Amino acid sequence: MESRRGSAPAALLILIAIASLVLGWAIGEFFTGRTVAKVLATIPGSPIVLDAKYDKEHHSIVYSILNPGGTPLTIVDESFVFTPGNESKEKAYVVSHVPVHIVLPPGVATKVELKLKPGTEKLHIGDAVLATFTYVQPLSNDLYTVIHPFKMGMKPENLKEKAEKKAKGGK
Repeated sequence: MESRRGSAPAALLILIAIASLVLGWAIGEFFTGRTVAKVLATIPGSPIVLDAKYDKEHHSIVYSILNPGGTPLTIVDESFVFTPGNESKEKAYVVSHVPVHIVLPPGVATKVELKLKPGTEKLHIGDAVLATFTYVQPLSNDLYTVIHPFKMGMKPENLKEKAEKKAKGGK
């Protein structure tokens, strides 16, 4: 008669090997996931301009800027070029290298106000402002820029409504 004692230790060894593999995989996955999360959290993102609106009262353009990265960014300099539209009497002008210190926290949209040149007239439909924001991030001493064009006028959905109204004979 054959003894079944020889197959029991083999089955036990196979179970231990499978359990060890699963445990090793779980531990490796845990530490890899934590390391990747830490690395991703330290990667700086490039700011994204979500919205820009003209504030007549303060004669400025208010930008909503998102920092999608995991580290704070700091805007250190603002510049812009004003180009008049057909309705404007203002001449074109450039304002460059206005020092600022605006921190963009990670994962948050921050309001940034770009003050237009004092003493100039309010923006009219068709006027354009090309803004440049220079920023730094904590991992290097390099300077980075984001450039955003802003054109004063109606929003596309309002233009569509106006065109439809005009087509129907309205004003």
